[in-house]
Amino acid sequence: MERHAPLPWWFFVANWALVATALWLGVKLGERLASPAGVVAALPQAELEALAIVHRQIVASHVDPQAPSALMQRAIDGMVRSLDPYSRYVPPSEAARYEEQNSGAYVGIGADFRTLGDEVVLMFPLAGGSAERAGMQPGDVLLAVDDVALTTPELRERIAERVRGEPGTTVRLRLRRGDATIDVALARGEVRRPCVAWTHRLPGEDGLGYVCLGDFQPDAADEVLAAIDELRRDGPLRGLALDLRGNGGGSLDACVALARAFVPDGLIATQTRRDSEVVERFEAKAAECRFPALPLVLLVDEGSASASEVLAGALQDHGRAAVVGERTHGKGCVNTVYTWKDRPFRLKLTTGRYRTPKGRDIERRMRRDDGGGDEATVAAIGGITPDVPVELPAAQRQALRSGLRAVEAPAAHRAAFERVAQQRDLATPKPPRADDDPQLAAAVATLRARAAAAAK
Repeated sequence: MERHAPLPWWFFVANWALVATALWLGVKLGERLASPAGVVAALPQAELEALAIVHRQIVASHVDPQAPSALMQRAIDGMVRSLDPYSRYVPPSEAARYEEQNSGAYVGIGADFRTLGDEVVLMFPLAGGSAERAGMQPGDVLLAVDDVALTTPELRERIAERVRGEPGTTVRLRLRRGDATIDVALARGEVRRPCVAWTHRLPGEDGLGYVCLGDFQPDAADEVLAAIDELRRDGPLRGLALDLRGNGGGSLDACVALARAFVPDGLIATQTRRDSEVVERFEAKAAECRFPALPLVLLVDEGSASASEVLAGALQDHGRAAVVGERTHGKGCVNTVYTWKDRPFRLKLTTGRYRTPKGRDIERRMRRDDGGGDEATVAAIGGITPDVPVELPAAQRQALRSGLRAVEAPAAHRAAFERVAQQRDLATPKPPRADDDPQLAAAVATLRARAAAAAK
């Protein structure tokens, strides 16, 4: 049932003024927006009028009160999301969290706290953070932040936002260590979350190493190379299993830098824009290739996407690595994040596609295959097909991913963290083991064979 209520005359005057203002702003904005070819992308007047009219009517008439600004935010978000699964409008309220997710960096003190019952306990300080520099230790119990005692569940659950703040500012913490109470003042600064989750020698294997890379933050290549150097300090490294399962991607620059560490020459990837025009070629650089002959195996699954697939495709095409596991996700698109100095929002926009050195398109598509039978099937194509396919049941895959997401305590605090975990009856995160991980078992067997062939 529809009901049309009369509106006062001033409402129409005010809202047509809004329409006129919106049109004027739209024209001015349209004059500033040009396509790559230089064609002015003027905003369509009829649709601008419709937007203003609909917005006005919703604010005036919807049964539930609507905030005008929130309505416009949703309209922008809907426009962007309609383009493809990856483009996204990030409103000002979410910009800081979005930046943290993409960069792996935030402003804080570098401390991994966990709420255990009615206590907030430090699991371990992150390497290089102000918490570590101040001498904080695994097992320290946080009692107060800036003289506010953590006496309620609400206060204990919001530790992260209370400890974080503007760079250079100070936060005061009161800690309990054993029977002693300690007060520390720490300067907030940039903290980078590690993207290498696990680094260790494979048990029972002579000289074979394992590194798990959780995502491609800007310093991912540096972290992986540092992990390899750590493995080499324990003796010669005959081969490396690099685990990219569940790695959804991130920085293309980090991906290319890591590929260059293993590929001495040739193409790593190309980037195409509209009409499949190649706009950028990423080449290997001999000066940056540190491990041109190190036997490699990559572990992948359907959660390996974007930069993970670019790396896997490059190393596979060059014959530098065997790929083990499941077909990857199939996200071969280039996403550009646009920012404006005077605007606090972000725009993540799909602007191109990646191709492997041999020209393979990574992007997932659906293909219909009649197969000569009564019923047609629809199968996904795209992604990276493993050289050694090993499927896992969904439940086992999910349990494995949970373990891969856990981050190993820094070496300097590992023993103390394990003592705290034992005292408080906490499960200590462990890296995956070939005994109960069929994909890792296949990767180890493949790596062993590649290492043996390289030694001949």
